[in-house]
Amino acid sequence: MDLKSTFCVDFTGSVLKKCICVLLMLFCHKIPSYLSTEFEYKVQENEDEGVFIGNIANDLVSTLDMECDSLAYKFMKEVEYVMLKNESGEMYTTKQRIDRETLCPVEFHGSPCTQEVNVVILCANQYLQMVKVKIVILDVNDNAPHFEEELMELSIPEDAAVGTSFGIDYFATDNDAGINSIQNYYLDSSQNVFGLRDGETPSIVVLQSLDREIKNLYKMKIIAVDGGTPPLSGSATLLINIQDINDNCPAFNVSEFVVQIPENMSSNSMVMQLHAVDADLGPNAEITYSYGNRVQDASKKLFNLDSATGLITFSGSRSPETHPEHKLTILANGPGCAPVIVQVTVIIIHSSKYKPKLEISYIANQADGVIFLKETAPANTPIALLEVTDPDHYLKGSLYIIGNVPFYLKPYERSGNKHLVVTSDQLDYELENQYEIIVKAEDPHNVHQLAIHVQITDENDNSPQFHQSSFETSVEENNAPGALLLKIFATDADSGQNGKVAYLLGSDAPNIFSIERFTGILTVSTTLDREKEKLYTFTVSAIDHGTPPRRKSTTVIIHVLDQNDNTPSFLTNDYTFFIPENFPSHGEIGVINVTDLDAGLNGHVIVSILNGSNNFLMDNSRGTLRCNSSVDREKNTMHVFWVEAVDGGQPSLSATAKITVFVLDINDNPPIVLLPQSNASWLLVPPNTPQGASVAEIYAVDYDTGINAVMTYNIIGRNGPAPHIFGINTATGNITLQEKLLHKDYGLYQLLVKVSDLGQPQPLHSTIMVNLFVNETVSNKSYLEALLHSQTVFTEEKQTEPNPCPLFQTLDFPCSPPVIPIAVAMIVVSVIFLTIALYMLLSIRKKSKRKELYKDAQIPLKINLDYYTKDWNDAQL
Repeated sequence: MDLKSTFCVDFTGSVLKKCICVLLMLFCHKIPSYLSTEFEYKVQENEDEGVFIGNIANDLVSTLDMECDSLAYKFMKEVEYVMLKNESGEMYTTKQRIDRETLCPVEFHGSPCTQEVNVVILCANQYLQMVKVKIVILDVNDNAPHFEEELMELSIPEDAAVGTSFGIDYFATDNDAGINSIQNYYLDSSQNVFGLRDGETPSIVVLQSLDREIKNLYKMKIIAVDGGTPPLSGSATLLINIQDINDNCPAFNVSEFVVQIPENMSSNSMVMQLHAVDADLGPNAEITYSYGNRVQDASKKLFNLDSATGLITFSGSRSPETHPEHKLTILANGPGCAPVIVQVTVIIIHSSKYKPKLEISYIANQADGVIFLKETAPANTPIALLEVTDPDHYLKGSLYIIGNVPFYLKPYERSGNKHLVVTSDQLDYELENQYEIIVKAEDPHNVHQLAIHVQITDENDNSPQFHQSSFETSVEENNAPGALLLKIFATDADSGQNGKVAYLLGSDAPNIFSIERFTGILTVSTTLDREKEKLYTFTVSAIDHGTPPRRKSTTVIIHVLDQNDNTPSFLTNDYTFFIPENFPSHGEIGVINVTDLDAGLNGHVIVSILNGSNNFLMDNSRGTLRCNSSVDREKNTMHVFWVEAVDGGQPSLSATAKITVFVLDINDNPPIVLLPQSNASWLLVPPNTPQGASVAEIYAVDYDTGINAVMTYNIIGRNGPAPHIFGINTATGNITLQEKLLHKDYGLYQLLVKVSDLGQPQPLHSTIMVNLFVNETVSNKSYLEALLHSQTVFTEEKQTEPNPCPLFQTLDFPCSPPVIPIAVAMIVVSVIFLTIALYMLLSIRKKSKRKELYKDAQIPLKINLDYYTKDWNDAQL
């Protein structure tokens, strides 16, 4: 049925509804068919109210082709066990619990249990789309296996070979499905005589040779167990009857009987009842009796033998000549067997006034004529003494026990007057708990019977038995206190208190576990923590209430499953590392120690850098922080960022830590001379400068730090009229006048200064030319600058003798006597010119500052000094 017809069926019933139906059909006619959508959600049965099933709105986002600000969701037909939120499209369980077995009959358990509902989506109260929702109901183990028949019977011939299988038509049913349905069957109390072969058709397997004559009935439990957690089981009683085969021949208890009969015995009176025993049953135990060939005809005529019953009767055709003693050889014939022979001697005696009498004396415990005999009494245990009073020996050889009971008569004296009533086999209360022993004897006139009542008392001869060698289950940590873990199950074949089983924890069981004494339900009293203990192994004992009690133990194994309940933990929340600025790319900086006590994915931690620092990266394979690119201390002395550790749990947990990486300095920057600005800069030194005065200052910076930025200043080359009259402070770079200036000291001085740091392993340095012009003034600036740009030959620092013609050596003039007068004249003219110029300059500027610095230069190491941006040259003007 399509959407239109569905709506019309729902709306029929009135004219108004029919009109609405027509309009809806016209509207739905325009809806494209591709808007029909189908979703599938899963939910377990028996969930509480409010359990989330699914969100149609979230799943529908990718399928809607149109936008709508206000969507509404409605069931086309209300479902009592599912609630749909109209605004959000979320589906939840209701108070009406979902029962999978009710919704999906057992015959459909081979397929998933699916319920379909249709959801209409409205946009601004107008139809937008219909969604088909399939709700798959998942099974939980809420049904135990069940046998329709509480008592099952199976017959097996006693000659069945070991390993032979016999199918059984009895099956258990379990309304659950999948692993929660029946997984296996097993037998309990089978005494290892029978086993169970589990399969599509369970069958009983013979494990030991059978003998019906020893035991003809076996009683046991057949138990069906499902695969749920904890497992549930159901049981039924199985009776196995052992069928007889003809594997026994007739036998008499004794080989000879002596019977006395009175001479006046009436005709057809019983002389003796022969009773041969064949342990088989039915046709296999049929016995016929016949006289042997040596029996005389007179005896055969006097005594009649019933071939079917073995009854010998007196015919009454006695004469005075009849011999008083007759030997009767009688054959007992069974099918397929050789005859067994018994000799019966009949003695005819005169009549007596005494009648035979049977009397019983008890050996075993008795009360009110009932013998109480323990089931553990061994075979051949005497329970009573039977005494026969028979003066005329009428009953001689005719005493026997009627029926198939595990007792027999054993002669106590040679006279044959006393017999012990003895057990012929070990007794079993679980199979038969009471017997009536009928002792019978017949004389020619009467039948004598004596009943002995025996009550078998149960003994605690069976220990509790577990249906499996160990019980194993799993439970997630963080469980609620008192959570049920599993049900321990044991059975005891005894009855009453002897078969009542109680459960106790072994001494090795932690005190957080407890077991319900009579149900075997194992619970844990506290919340488990897998990080403290992930496996518990201990023993549980099943003890019956017998005296003394019997015990059986089994092993319980509890696996604690992990939950993501531990946040990743850093060794410290603030890591600090130091690396040199020449640290190699992808080199290991250090280990980021992080742990997570959870297991599996819950404990698998990935560490990542949070604030996007491209200079570093995390190597999660080794748990180390690596350098991703080269670092330069002069650009950034310290890097601070955060790392996050996220585990693989659902939902995941995370932690953060602060990382600080300090970049250590290396000596990779030589000193930079800021003042003077160039090798062509110069300063004027007036001749009246006092000795010891500072005439110039070299200012340099080193972008390294520490010892790598400590600088020393040294003059490594000198040139001028008196080169050594200027000295330098190696620590500050201040150049001072060492001697008083004389007229002969006038001229241009060039000092080559080496500025070196103290870096390791190799100091770096820079050089600068310091030009000092000793004169009163500068008369020809162009000429001076030409001198500064000419090639200079320095006097090495180790030289002590002054150069006789430093200026001309600088100008490449030959230093020879013919040119000395000319040179002197030129020097005099220059000095006069410079003196005049200097005087004019000093008159304009009252005070000249010689300590100047580059324009816009930043000098962090000497911030207490004020510097002009003018060069030395500008200061002279």
